[in-house]
Amino acid sequence: MPVVQGAAKARRFFDRIAPWYDRINARIYKRAWLERVRSEIRGARVLDVGVGTGFTTGHLADAVGIDLSMEMLRRARYRGALVRADFMRPPFRGADFDTIVFAGSFYYMRDPREAARVAAELLRPGGRVVLLSPATLLLAAFVRVLSPHDYQEIFASAGFGDVRYERLNWSACLVIAERP
Repeated sequence: MPVVQGAAKARRFFDRIAPWYDRINARIYKRAWLERVRSEIRGARVLDVGVGTGFTTGHLADAVGIDLSMEMLRRARYRGALVRADFMRPPFRGADFDTIVFAGSFYYMRDPREAARVAAELLRPGGRVVLLSPATLLLAAFVRVLSPHDYQEIFASAGFGDVRYERLNWSACLVIAERP
């Protein structure tokens, strides 16, 4: 069982590391990964799950960033809207988003299948999930690490059609799941 998993643990963890988060992110989150994630965003309405300080989508005026951590949201530099909430109980109604980004947050969800189902409900037809996650079992003591097959099954069970998995390097992967 990973050390940080579930809403309560994730909130406490990120509230604690918020003062150092941007410096940590600058060392871990490769510029090429950021560019790959951003290149896969489609449409104007973007939901960034676990937005943190806005590193990935803060430049988008119509984006919505959602996070459990009030400390992260206080430090966010964001052009769009910020919401303190649990993605698993979203404060949104209906399929309103073109893209949902999980840049380093999907693996904190207690139930990945349920998270994929929630994402499917929030996406417009033809919308997509863009997910950046760890790809090495070396990190499994800290966060959930899923295989390409796991992602395929998780998103297929939520009704997604095309699911693509791309290994970015030894430690990270990009997953794109399209809603029909």
